[in-house]
Amino acid sequence: MRIKKRVCNFKPVRYEMNLFGRHLKLLIISSITILTALSIFISCGKGSGIGDGSEYFSFDRSNLGIEIVDQEMGIKFYPPKEWELRQTSISRKIESRDSSNPADQFIYHPTYVFFNNSTGGLLSVGRVTADDTTLTGSARINFYKGLLNTKHKNDNLSTANFVHSKLYFSRFKIQKQNLVSYKLIFENKRGEIIEFDYTIPQDNLESADPSIKSSIGSIRPE
Repeated sequence: MRIKKRVCNFKPVRYEMNLFGRHLKLLIISSITILTALSIFISCGKGSGIGDGSEYFSFDRSNLGIEIVDQEMGIKFYPPKEWELRQTSISRKIESRDSSNPADQFIYHPTYVFFNNSTGGLLSVGRVTADDTTLTGSARINFYKGLLNTKHKNDNLSTANFVHSKLYFSRFKIQKQNLVSYKLIFENKRGEIIEFDYTIPQDNLESADPSIKSSIGSIRPE
């Protein structure tokens, strides 16, 4: 729930406290942005700088399903071959630094869900929104990436950054128990955060990997 600001005459002491609070919040955001950038290289697993991404994606049309063009998200892509579009039954997912403060929350809203019966592979695609309107541009997406790093710090996590089709991707590979997940985070032309989440059982990763890489390689601005 958002609380509208009322127009009233605040006492000087309260104004100073509010101003201090805003400066403190901006300082915290700046610190998190810097720490997140560093964590891409040194924290929570193996990191890498921005590369050409050739080891993370390919484009083989024979490994792909139907083309999806979404004007609202400003993207187009192909799911892996034989990963069928399902009714979106995945509820939104909330990531938060402080669960008691709704202003710190990021919410992932899945728009598409694809599933493969034979491998158990799952792909969800959607937007990520933030309740905190003071977070803009790179600070917003870096804050979100920092939350993901913190959430999965005890998992087998590796990160990478690459550029493809003029989009700047951050890839999180998360291995937890018998599942492997590839989370791809990037901004569309409107500056909105888009997330692709590929999840596959470890036993089926080798056979599904070419299709997943081809699907990643098919992501483009609409």
